Amino acid sequence: MLFAKKIIRLTPFLGLVCFITPTKAQINSPFSRYGLGTEVVNGQNATSQAIGGFSAAYTSSMNGSFGQSINFNNPASYGTIYMTTFDLGMNFNNNTLKKLSAPTGREQSTYLSPNYIVVGVPIDKNKKTGMAFGLRPISQINYAVTETKMISSGDTIFNNYIGQGGLNQLFLGFGKSWKYLSMGVNTGYNFGRKKIENIKSFQNSTDSNYFFQSTSNTNTVFGGAFFQWGMLGEFPIYTIQKGKGVQKTEYSLSYGVTATLDQTMKGKQDMVRSTGNFTANASTPLDTAISTKNTAGNVTIPAMYTAGLALHKKEYDTRGNYDQWVLGIEYDKAAWQDKYSFYGQKDVLSNSWMFRVGAQFCPNPFNYESYWSTVTYRAGFYTGKDYINIDNKGLKISAMTLGMGLPIRKYRSYDYQYTLLNLALQIGQRGTSVNDYKENFVQFTLGYSLSDVWFNKRKYD
Repeated sequence: MLFAKKIIRLTPFLGLVCFITPTKAQINSPFSRYGLGTEVVNGQNATSQAIGGFSAAYTSSMNGSFGQSINFNNPASYGTIYMTTFDLGMNFNNNTLKKLSAPTGREQSTYLSPNYIVVGVPIDKNKKTGMAFGLRPISQINYAVTETKMISSGDTIFNNYIGQGGLNQLFLGFGKSWKYLSMGVNTGYNFGRKKIENIKSFQNSTDSNYFFQSTSNTNTVFGGAFFQWGMLGEFPIYTIQKGKGVQKTEYSLSYGVTATLDQTMKGKQDMVRSTGNFTANASTPLDTAISTKNTAGNVTIPAMYTAGLALHKKEYDTRGNYDQWVLGIEYDKAAWQDKYSFYGQKDVLSNSWMFRVGAQFCPNPFNYESYWSTVTYRAGFYTGKDYINIDNKGLKISAMTLGMGLPIRKYRSYDYQYTLLNLALQIGQRGTSVNDYKENFVQFTLGYSLSDVWFNKRKYD
């Protein structure tokens, strides 16, 4: 038990190391070559990931009575932040890529990556206003793929495709809540890099002539401001009164909508086309045909829209209230095929959509004698069309999700610090038998939420 507590205390520091230390995870997926890389759709915190990615209509009461997570996917939720909260997430991924068309192949990769780091603060609890700020990766580009081609003369061409980079987001948001309605905005800066290189080698089978390698290297850095708007509401639809006190059971419906406006980021691009000798450790160019630096251009990404509904069963007690169970659905979409461009060029993309279903259950967070009654159990499913269209056949993606919200500290009436571990497991597949490539993925997410009553003015010295 002592060892477990030490690990829990170290969790935020391990997470900070993941964000500060550059990661060089080799995803080795051809999917990350296209657009801005894999997982460019809205990321969620560990709580939402466990319920199929459902987040638009996720209200603060769903977190349970003690502790909370920051729903940064819908800034309207910031108005109900009731304690200053530090929220951190990390992902452990295992991907298995299969090439289905001849020649067939298989590639497996395992890597650890940061998910999000967020701080939520209540500005004025009486006026129900709050704010949140943080940093999170939006997508990843990281692969190394080799290809061998035989040409008619019997000679061989070797291609080594290498890619690095991705998109990140630094954000700040504000939210305001009323009785049955909340509104909020997120804004900030999206920034990233896309470096793509193709090293080509030629092997002559008929004589001993030596040919130098050629390289095509393009490195682009880009960034720009973004804006997201969110709305969240909840209202009761049926109430069962239990006596004359505050005890009652209430069934309520919540709804949520978010819209992230389309964005044009400014970029600077370096390009090199040359021949020579190139390895993983050293590059020796001999003849450079093209070399340009700081070429200005634009990277345009489309608007993204999300809408969700959730049915809750709320239990009111003299000690507080909580959502005993929640059922939610959500739909999101983005017109990547129509709106995306990179320096004026389209890519092999599709207009994406995703349908999500999620459920969670907490037996009774006030039952302090039974720890497992205070745990929140979660499950979900999502299916849809990925924005990447690698073989022009469409790319279906679907996954099952499971998770738990584990309270770490025991409830004490004099203590206002709460710690939660939110665990999420996703098991899914990108691509089907109609595609040239199919990827099976397993993702485990660890979310650490530390909530405390900070910045309170002292009444006594």
